[in-house]
Amino acid sequence: MKNLKGKIVALLLIAVAIAGILATCRVYLNVIQLDEIGGFSGIYIKNLVYKLIFAAGAFVVIFIATTVTNRFVKKNFNRYLEQNSLPVRKMPNILLALVIAAIGAFISREFFYDKALSFINSTAFNEAAPLFNNLDIGYFIFQRPFYISIYQFISSLWMFIILYTAAYYIIMFLLVFNNVTLQDMKVKSILRHNIINIAVFFLIKAVTYRFQKEGLLYSEFFNVKGAGYVDVNVWMNYFSVAPFLLVAIVAVAFWFMWKEKMRMAVYSIAVFPAAWIVVAIISMVVHGVIVKPNEVQMERPYLRYNMQQTRAAYGLDKIKSHDFPEMKELTPEIINRNLETKNNIRIVDYDATLRSNIQLQSNTNFYTFKNGDIVNYVVNGKEIPVFLTARETDKSRLPENSYINRVFRYTHGYGLVINPINKLTEQGQVDFLLSGLRMDSVDKENLHLTEPRLYYGEMTNDYVIVNPEGAGKLREIDYDGSAETNYSGSGGIKLNMFNRALFALQYADINMIISGNIFSESRLLLNRNVIERAQMALPFIIIDRDPCIVITSDGRLKWVLDGYTTTNYYPYSQDMGGYNYIRNSVKLTVDAYDGTVEGYIIDSTDPIINTYAKMYPGIFKDEAIPEDISSHMRYPEDLFNVQTEVLKRYHIDPDSQERDNISVFYGNQDRWDIAKYPDRSSPEGVKDIESYYNMIKLPGNLGTKEELVLMRPFTPSGEKNNMVSWLAVRNSSKNYGEMVLFNFPKNTNILGPDQVEVNINQIGEISESITLWGQNGSEVFKGSLLVIPIEDSVLYVEPIYIKSSRNSSIPQVRKIVVGYQQGNDFKYGVGNTLDSALENLFKGISDTPVKPDDSKVPGEGATPPEETVNDDKQKVIDNITSKYNDMKKQLDELGELIEELNR
Repeated sequence: MKNLKGKIVALLLIAVAIAGILATCRVYLNVIQLDEIGGFSGIYIKNLVYKLIFAAGAFVVIFIATTVTNRFVKKNFNRYLEQNSLPVRKMPNILLALVIAAIGAFISREFFYDKALSFINSTAFNEAAPLFNNLDIGYFIFQRPFYISIYQFISSLWMFIILYTAAYYIIMFLLVFNNVTLQDMKVKSILRHNIINIAVFFLIKAVTYRFQKEGLLYSEFFNVKGAGYVDVNVWMNYFSVAPFLLVAIVAVAFWFMWKEKMRMAVYSIAVFPAAWIVVAIISMVVHGVIVKPNEVQMERPYLRYNMQQTRAAYGLDKIKSHDFPEMKELTPEIINRNLETKNNIRIVDYDATLRSNIQLQSNTNFYTFKNGDIVNYVVNGKEIPVFLTARETDKSRLPENSYINRVFRYTHGYGLVINPINKLTEQGQVDFLLSGLRMDSVDKENLHLTEPRLYYGEMTNDYVIVNPEGAGKLREIDYDGSAETNYSGSGGIKLNMFNRALFALQYADINMIISGNIFSESRLLLNRNVIERAQMALPFIIIDRDPCIVITSDGRLKWVLDGYTTTNYYPYSQDMGGYNYIRNSVKLTVDAYDGTVEGYIIDSTDPIINTYAKMYPGIFKDEAIPEDISSHMRYPEDLFNVQTEVLKRYHIDPDSQERDNISVFYGNQDRWDIAKYPDRSSPEGVKDIESYYNMIKLPGNLGTKEELVLMRPFTPSGEKNNMVSWLAVRNSSKNYGEMVLFNFPKNTNILGPDQVEVNINQIGEISESITLWGQNGSEVFKGSLLVIPIEDSVLYVEPIYIKSSRNSSIPQVRKIVVGYQQGNDFKYGVGNTLDSALENLFKGISDTPVKPDDSKVPGEGATPPEETVNDDKQKVIDNITSKYNDMKKQLDELGELIEELNR
């Protein structure tokens, strides 16, 4: 028997040792990965220390509670055995308590640490919470969650003790008597023990009523968040009295138990749930008799709280408002006064431009473009909006999908493509400011790359292994597939034998152990997806899903990502799916070559990010975000979309003196919708217009020159499609995040995008051209319809594309439609370019519709049929010439590369 116990102990010790070694290795791997990202292991280590502290604390508390319970169970049960002339039994205590405490500590290891860190480092909002003037909003976000976590732990522990105590007695009865009855559990000492446990639970429960009272700020009334009339006047009073009532009930129950009147003790405890039922009935009566007949008046102060707090939580209270006194018809004079706005109008569509770049600029089978972004750049002395796309490697398109190719050879992308969004070639295709594998640039000062390689990107979801120059190992495929390179950056983790073994186990990759292409100076580049990499570095913020790549002043490529702070504890604020407060407080950069992550606080007024900065000092850069990054900053579309969704209902200012806005809000009388445009794929046939970037001069006195703004128009809710307003957010570093709501005159019917689209579809030459173009199997589609504000007028712009049904076809803009509103009519102009469309708009004429190319689809350069107009003939010739020049240029580059390799 002793040998068996010894073996069991030895096996347990071995298991603990193995678990300890595995845990240590896991910690080591996390630390070296976070340090490789950019020195972010401090977050992980601090969190780990707090987890261990609270796990140890939980272990001690659970162990003490279980040990004491075991002693009482043993004492009571053995006394019962002695009273019945039976021998006492040995009952497990310490070992059982240790096992239960270890399990409980493991379960609760993640329960406290983050709330404790927020509690210790909390930052005040300097704003009192509604209904609790003595409590700052910061209390609800940083302190209350920690208090609740402590209460929940103690409450859950004691509920476990109640069940555990009853189960322990039952098991002992079964072991001794092979049976247990209700009468057995009525033994006075055993019953008293269980009733005392329940009474203690009620005393613990008394503490929660403060939290329940505060929690009414997150309840719901009239389809909005917060405490309503019934909550404030019935339930808050009940939660104020309930703790004292509960303590009194427990005291009376204890007195009855002392007098051994168990039935009266049980009746006393039953008073409490009965009181709750009575209050619930009273609340229903109050709502039906007092609130419902005059709801708007009864709920007025609480609706105001919801409106104020929701607007503040989503930053809508900072919106500037600009009302157009009247809308004017667009004229050539207005256009001439705003030539920069006109010249920067986006006439290329996002998806079509990306598709064109994939066809024209991939250059090899294994390069492609996943995404693109619109930012502002100074090109040849003029600030313009441009479209940037990074050229990344698509591992699914490798010439041979071997381990060597995936891990050692095809390791990185190469360069990027920059397109002007306000300019097309004569063939209607996208133009280029930076293009080709040579990084041909129209402005070598501002659009110049010194390091075009991308080892970290949006498509880099795997790990690669690189070797230094002169190592005599496999070299990496570079450029167009015919050149080679070696990584010389600081990214990655050196693969000494220990690291090789650990990562081979982590990735289940035996090749990492046996490959002769790896030695101690080889580097493992991992966590290469920039979104996941940034999220790994800063796990406490939400990383935006759309990173943007920019060129730094020294010619390197950096990804710029947005970080959000959120909470769901902002009192009275409307929930938007998991959070009811959000701020774009952080910008992060990820170097595309070495993967270094750097974080910058851009909104120091946000108490949440200030709390995180105190929790993890040194994580964010002390200096301001570099100018070569800030000059190309753009407001994130995802956040703007959330804000515009909230604004649909909460654009109404509750404190306005012009009208009774609370009644308007209550009746949904001025609710907005996002402007719609036709979409055949949607069941409703329409779709919300997406937010879009424009470079315009803001109307009124808000802007002195053209700047990049993100904007979205609104229409009234219901079946109305006329525009009532549009929201713009500024992107410049000086005015970053400043939002302006432009309101159209209420007595004027301004055409919305859906109405404009209907008018465009009714243009005879457009409908005829679309029909003719589509007869030869070509695909005709429209680009995004843009609403361009110019002074007190609105210009509508929409490109019309044509492409072959083949995947290799390149989309071409064949027509551009522009228009404005004249009274209730839509005045339009159609042209092959924006200038010709505007010229025709004011002449009242349009170009002759282009007839279809019956002999060859667009993008393939065939001779058009006889009936095609001369203008289109020249376009086809120009297209062929352009393709010939592109091919010759690539052959020249290839020749130069071969010469370099020979040298």
